[in-house]
Amino acid sequence: MLFIVSIFIFVGVLETVTPYLTRKTSVFGVSIPEPYVQHQQLQIFKKHYSMLVGSIAAAFLFGQILLLFTSIQEERFVLLSFILLYVMLLLSAALYMTYHIKTKKLKKQENWEAHVKTVYVMDLSIRDRDEVLSPTFFTLPIIITLALITFTYMNYNAIPDVFATHWNAAGEVDGWTEKTWISVIVMPLILLGIQISSFIMSFGMKNAKIQLSAQAKEASANRELAQRKYGSWYLAAMNYNMTILLVVLHYTTVILKNQTAPYFFPIFIVFMIVTLGGLTLFIWKLSKSNERFDDLHTNETASADDRYWKWGIVYINKNDPSLLVQKKHGVGWTVNMANKWSYIILLVIFLPILLVIFI
Repeated sequence: MLFIVSIFIFVGVLETVTPYLTRKTSVFGVSIPEPYVQHQQLQIFKKHYSMLVGSIAAAFLFGQILLLFTSIQEERFVLLSFILLYVMLLLSAALYMTYHIKTKKLKKQENWEAHVKTVYVMDLSIRDRDEVLSPTFFTLPIIITLALITFTYMNYNAIPDVFATHWNAAGEVDGWTEKTWISVIVMPLILLGIQISSFIMSFGMKNAKIQLSAQAKEASANRELAQRKYGSWYLAAMNYNMTILLVVLHYTTVILKNQTAPYFFPIFIVFMIVTLGGLTLFIWKLSKSNERFDDLHTNETASADDRYWKWGIVYINKNDPSLLVQKKHGVGWTVNMANKWSYIILLVIFLPILLVIFI
C-alpha cells in the first residue's frame, strides 16, 4: 500500500516539472521560434501550470494517504487508488490542453513566425556519435519467451487443471484459472508482445531523425544524443526486467506448480525499483543536457513541424520515414501514426490481451 503512495508522489512530481524537462523550443506541444523561448508570458504559463498540477497532485496524495487509515479491503483499496491516479492524470491532461491553446493563441497573436528567419539545420556527422543500443540486443528476451512457450506445451499434461494467477500483498493466492491451451501461455504471450514491440522500437530509435536548434546546435545535439542513448538503455532495462519477472512467475506457478510463490513479491519490488529508478535516472540525465538560450545572437530559428502534430500529442507525417519522434510535451518518444509499423506495434501489444479477453 505504501508503494502505491510512492507512485502518486513520483507521478505528481513528474507531471509538475514536465514543462521544464521538455525541449526549450517546445512549450505545451507548440513549437516556439528560438528568439522567443525566453518570452515572459511563456515562463508565466509554465509556472502557473506547474503550480496548479502540483496542487492537484498534493490534494490527491493527501486523499491517498487518508485511504491508508481506513479499514477497506485490499482489493477495494487498490481499485480506489488507481481511480484517484487516473482522475489526477485526466485533470493534468485538461490543464495541458488549456495551456496548449493559450500558447498557440499567443504565438498567433504576436505573429512570431513573421519576425524570424527559418533555416534547416543538418549535421550528418552527429550519427557517428550515436550510442543507441543495437536491435540485436533485444532478441535474447524473445528467444527466452519462445522457449518458455515451447517448454510449457511440452509439459501441458503435467500442468494442474487449476493454477494460481493472482496473489495478495501477503503472497497468498486469491485468484485461480482453469487450464486451457490458451490460458497456460497467457503470460508468455503478453510478454512476447511487449518484447516484439521493444524490438521494433529499438529500430525506431536507431533511425529516428535528429532535431537540431539553429542557435544552440551543439547543445541540442548533446540533448538528442543523450535522449537516444539513455532512452534505449532504459527500454532495454525494462525489457529484461519484465522478462525476468514474468518468466519466473510463469515457470514457478505453471511448471513447478508452486502456488504460493513466496519470493515473487520481493522480485516485484525490485522490478518497480528498476522501473521508477531507471526513469528517474533517465530524466535526470536528459535535464542536464537540455539546451540553453541565454545568448541569442540572430533571429534565426530551426524549421517547425506543428502542422504534423494534433494537439501537440499525436504525430502524423507520411513524408517522414521515422517510426519514432520525440514528444513535444514531456520526455520520451511517440510513434508516427502515418508509419505502418506504428500499428504493428499497437497490434502486437494488444493482440495477446484481446485473446485473453475474448477467447
